[in-house]
Amino acid sequence: MSQKKPLALIDDDSDIRQLLSQYMAKQGYEVAAFADGESFLQEDFGNYSLAILDIGLPGIDGLSVCRQLRQSSDLPVIMLTAASDDLDRILGLELGADDYMGKPFNPRELLARVKALLRRVEKLAPALTNTAQLSINHQLRTVMLSDKPLSLTGAEFDLLALLAQHQGQVVSKDDISKALHGRPSSPFDRAIDTAVSRLRSKLSEQYPDAIQNVRAKGYVLVIPCR
Repeated sequence: MSQKKPLALIDDDSDIRQLLSQYMAKQGYEVAAFADGESFLQEDFGNYSLAILDIGLPGIDGLSVCRQLRQSSDLPVIMLTAASDDLDRILGLELGADDYMGKPFNPRELLARVKALLRRVEKLAPALTNTAQLSINHQLRTVMLSDKPLSLTGAEFDLLALLAQHQGQVVSKDDISKALHGRPSSPFDRAIDTAVSRLRSKLSEQYPDAIQNVRAKGYVLVIPCR
């Protein structure tokens, strides 16, 4: 079995990262491993199919990572917790985690939970089609997606119009930030990523992954425009 998108594994234990990365790879799952929450929060969450998130991270803990993640993404999350920390498990679920496992755990059980969660998400996803087309009226500042009006905020419209102007071409985060905010983006500034994630979510009902992330380069709008 192979996944279109890798799993994100966020755990400060190098042994666990190595063990799970190797085990999941044998099962056909690509894994992107992160040693802390800060590095994962700089990523485009749309690049991953699921996150395996340890609560006991150094710096920003797993609960805080989950909280920030849920502000802009519905990425499925399995939290790893100390077996006796009932409060942490409850807090994790309240913050939006989809499942949890206590440490130590059997990798086979984690694999089963990953498969079950991905199946559940797939069943809940609406039927999608890639035949959608985008129509932008710059004077009226309105957008039609497959002849249906798309409700966007002013900032979302500006972002979409910019990406549509360069449809099929990568637009860097710096160029987006300069065009929308009048300044280049900073390394830890999540404003552009969050805005893209929200816009992508609105487009995804008819066009999945309409805005794609090109790692270390920027974003590209792949939906056809007219």
